[in-house]
Parts: sequence; C-alpha cells; structure tokens
Amino acid sequence: MMMDDSFFWFRRNRITIPGVRGEHLFLHITDTHINAADAESSDEERAESEKQETMWASFKEKFARGQLPFSVGNDEPYGDPQRITTLEAFEKQLALAEELKPEALLLSGDNLERMHGAGERYLKRKLAAYSGKFLCVPGNHEAPACDGCWAPGVRTLDFDGFRIAAVDDSQKTVSRADLDTLHALCCEGTPLIILCHVPICTPCCKEELHRVMDYFYIDGETADENGKEFVELCEKNDTVKAVLCGHVHGYHATQLVPGKPQIIGSQGMAGAVDLFTVD
Repeated sequence: MMMDDSFFWFRRNRITIPGVRGEHLFLHITDTHINAADAESSDEERAESEKQETMWASFKEKFARGQLPFSVGNDEPYGDPQRITTLEAFEKQLALAEELKPEALLLSGDNLERMHGAGERYLKRKLAAYSGKFLCVPGNHEAPACDGCWAPGVRTLDFDGFRIAAVDDSQKTVSRADLDTLHALCCEGTPLIILCHVPICTPCCKEELHRVMDYFYIDGETADENGKEFVELCEKNDTVKAVLCGHVHGYHATQLVPGKPQIIGSQGMAGAVDLFTVD
C-alpha cells in the first residue's frame, strides 16, 4: 500500500459545512517543483533541470528542518525516504491518489519548478492519465496557463452541497475578471472552498503567518486593491467556508476568522500530503 510508504507524511483535516451529505475525501498536495528533461530537451534545458534539482535537494531539507529564516518553527519528517528526485516524488503522489481514489486531487501551485518544455509535457501526460478528477492552480514559479493542466479564469468542481473553486493568486493578487466570477459564485449561495497558491493573512492568523516572510502571504494592508478585495472576500463572505493553499513549504492549520479554516500544505516533493474530509 502506498500509504505505508515512508516517503509520505500525512496531515488530516476536516471541514464541516452544514447541509453537506456524507463524507467527501480529497487529497491536497502542493509545491512539487517538478524538474524534467526528455529527448526534446536542449543541452541548456537539461543542465538547468539538473541545477535546479540539486538546489532543491538541499533546500527542501532546510525547509523541513526549519533551517531557513522563513521556515523557523518547521519540524517536519525528513530522512533518506525524502531524498528522491522531484519526478520520483510526483510519481509517488499520483500513485497514492490512484490508490486512495479521492473525489478530487487538488494541486495548489508550484507544480513545476519553472515553465520548461519537458516539465510541461511530463505534467500534462501524467494528469491526462490520472483516472480521477483534479483541479490545479499555478504557483509563483509558473505561468497563468499550462495546456492540459490549468487555465486562466476561475474553475470549479461541484459536489453534494458545496463546490471547490480554483483561483490564481500566484502574484499576490487576483484579476478583476476572477474577482467578478468569485462574487457571482458567492451570490449563488453554494458553500465555496477556495483552492489557491498564496496564503491569505488576516488578523486571526497574523501571528502564525508572521513567523514566515511577508513574501509568503497576501494581506489586506500591503496588497494591491484587487488583492485586498480577495482577502476581504475570503475573510468576510460567509459563502467562503475554507481556503486550501501552499507556497510556504511548511504545514500550517490556520483560521481566517474563527471557524473558517485555511489549510497551508507543506512541500509535496518532500512527501507532505493533506488528506481532508468535507462533511
């Protein structure tokens, strides 16, 4: 069983939404930072992938052990099972999803270390072969669109009594068109879980998120006008029930306001998995 693989370490979260029937299992992973090279890669592209892979081999351990200024407080599992390539790690994450068969696989950005042809081809091929539903958003290392993986605009999956909306906040703001779509979805009244990349900082979780650099979150003070509007919508609109995100490379279970969770997943390339249930 993949769940017995010592590469993985699991966090389990539950989001309770009145009116939802039954239990709905989701698998949330983030920050896989895939580096790839293939037969179509140039020598320069291949060298860059090898360089980035070597860099992350060091940095992902430092993130996990809290050895970087912005990861102080992290104390996450890290040993030989986590010392594998980003491609090997992603293969394991997909195999886990195939075994668990969640209602959807949710990928909250920095899926690729950078936009590069071999990585895009690899990710597109793997997600096309995945047997279940998935939603994927871009991270700050990625472009707003990647054919077959994610696309511009708010995208949603509907379930029994709630929906999940994928939103691009990778540049610490949200487009006017996406904000208008989110407001329209909120007006429909169906409970909404937001999937994005960059966490949202509100007064309720300010102390927790100030342990990391302000580079790692959006707040209502320093963001641009669209960013501030996105923060306010997530914080104050009752239709929004939870936020799932990444970017920080460390797990944080925060709240935007009391009773409204924000689950910040840790680095998927180092085995972090968020299994959460909606009921």
